[in-house]
Amino acid sequence: MKKLLFVFAFMVAIAVNAQNSGLGFNYQAVVRNANGMLLADTTVNLRVSLYPGQQASTPTWVETHAVHTDFSGCFGITVGRGERENSSIAQNYSDVNFSAIYYWLRIEILEGETYREVIYSQLPSSPYADVAFNSIIPAGVIVPFGGEVENIPTGWLLCDGSEISRTDYPNLYDAVGVCWGIGDGATTFNLPDMRGMFLRGVSGESENDPDAEDRVVLNDNGGNTGNNVGSYQGDAIRNITGEIYGTGSDDGPLACGSTGTGAMSAYPRGCNGADGSNGSGAYNFDFDASRVVPVGSDNRPKNVYVNYIIKY
Repeated sequence: MKKLLFVFAFMVAIAVNAQNSGLGFNYQAVVRNANGMLLADTTVNLRVSLYPGQQASTPTWVETHAVHTDFSGCFGITVGRGERENSSIAQNYSDVNFSAIYYWLRIEILEGETYREVIYSQLPSSPYADVAFNSIIPAGVIVPFGGEVENIPTGWLLCDGSEISRTDYPNLYDAVGVCWGIGDGATTFNLPDMRGMFLRGVSGESENDPDAEDRVVLNDNGGNTGNNVGSYQGDAIRNITGEIYGTGSDDGPLACGSTGTGAMSAYPRGCNGADGSNGSGAYNFDFDASRVVPVGSDNRPKNVYVNYIIKY
């Protein structure tokens, strides 16, 4: 069989919404035979491997491509979009950490039943642009997304409390651990569940949340409690204490069963004492907030719905 001559060229076309982006980088080649003739309109099978250094013996990522050359013997592939081979250490192309090391690229062509190496070279700077997005938005960042769930972009997950694999999403697991839930306690962990929730900064040492230590586990999934990220706090209103004054005989607290004239005391109140007397402690009064303001089933400001998503 005639050996094939490959002339490869990197395309400087990198998607910037990267983790690395998971979208890959473009690679282009011209295929010629041993006599220098273009192999136009021909199908070739390639294996693409990324090695963490020139002397590395085990590739981090391996994928295959079946491509067809055009009339000029040229084809283009997107490294990261091929068919993953089981020899890959990384479970997903997005797990290849371009920020950690300069990778080497090996291209092999299938000849009969055997792959033959045609190029092994250090990657140029182009794919390292994939790192930029990860530097700006690291794994674990939660943001509001204004689209539907099915339109969530690559590299993000819906904050719906789902149980996901620790090995499939290692960057996210390294970032958040089991703050939001322990999963099965061994191989999985939980995403945050932001559905219907407002976000609040951890109080820490600030004492801005006086009830911080009473915070509980979200969804009873084994996540954090107390003054820690991932803990949950139910809705509440600040307690209102004091006495209601009206037109009692001594201009003091209303007599038992009397009717005052104020906005809140304009309705008869009950008596605290078991014998029908005023008794001691807080006074009861009949007050319906719906007469004054809109009411609902929870305490809330004006709001709009978004989908909270988390970077993985």
